[in-house]
Amino acid sequence: MKRIINRIIKRFTKHVPNAESADPFAELEAKGLKIADSSKKRMHSPWGIDRMFPWLIEIGEECIISTNVVILSHDASPALTNGITKMGRVRIGDHVFIGQGTTVLCGVTIGDNVIIGANSLVSRDVPSNSVFAGNPARFVCTFDEYRKKRETEKENVPFLEHDWIYWSSKASPEEQDRIRDLLSETGICYIKSNYEPVGGSSK
Repeated sequence: MKRIINRIIKRFTKHVPNAESADPFAELEAKGLKIADSSKKRMHSPWGIDRMFPWLIEIGEECIISTNVVILSHDASPALTNGITKMGRVRIGDHVFIGQGTTVLCGVTIGDNVIIGANSLVSRDVPSNSVFAGNPARFVCTFDEYRKKRETEKENVPFLEHDWIYWSSKASPEEQDRIRDLLSETGICYIKSNYEPVGGSSK
């Protein structure tokens, strides 16, 4: 099903604005997209927003939307069977993380304080304070349970001294070698994000 959706997406997103545009959201907002300024700064996939019906999409405050995320407000597949196209509002609340490669279908509402795992297909409403993942996306745990799991895990793996911007763009070859060796032993580590967590700072 996801392959069919991706074919439809490619068909309707062939003509996208210049990727070097000063404001990649300008055309979408001119067509009615509603997105909080705080989420624009954290959205890595503006080209994945439905360009035919952006006026049906609302994205709240402090959302982090990763790369290759697609948000659809229409579904043209019934055109083949019934000669019709489905349209539906997509409402994404505040403090939502949508993982890489996820597709959100038309008619879906995602509540506040939600995490959607990578490569998920969100085909139905997601309640506030929850974690969903999979194809189709299903309930994994509550938002608070996820926070507690990560906090416990953080206490048992290395926590590096610099933030993710440093490690992604400034780390020396020697530091990279050191971290690769470290991760060969521990599997994972944690680094500081430059985003303030929901409910206050986390050390």
